[in-house]
Amino acid sequence: MSAPSTVDSSSEKDNETLEQRLGKISHEKLVREVISVWDEVMKMEQELVISRQRTRALELELASLDLEQGDTASISDLEEQLRIMKIRYNQLENKLENEKIRRIDGGGISEIRAQELQDENARLLKVEEEQMMLILDMEAQIDRLLTTIKNS
Repeated sequence: MSAPSTVDSSSEKDNETLEQRLGKISHEKLVREVISVWDEVMKMEQELVISRQRTRALELELASLDLEQGDTASISDLEEQLRIMKIRYNQLENKLENEKIRRIDGGGISEIRAQELQDENARLLKVEEEQMMLILDMEAQIDRLLTTIKNS
């Protein structure tokens, strides 16, 4: 029970230190830093949007496959594309997490910035959940296609 109070005390000290450090930085520099971080977040968000669009395009392509072709090569191509999309998604997640850590290590953040990062994290978790649902749907469709091909 004493550990949480120690953590709270440490957090309060960190906030005081953070406030002191931020107080020493010029307003213009803080504004530039916020704008810089905002631009980077927007770029990462755009990459996630593009990734989601690619995933949806693959899903539509999979749905439009003609079952008469029965090409196991096309199914394996789709499985490969799915694997690549999963890897790219993980890379973007790691890149975002690394950037957050770099920003925190680079001089601290204000309470407003911390809230912005928490909101961004919540949004990214929602995006991750949506993408996982898309991936699971694609895997289910691939399984159905494989079953249909095996039964043909």
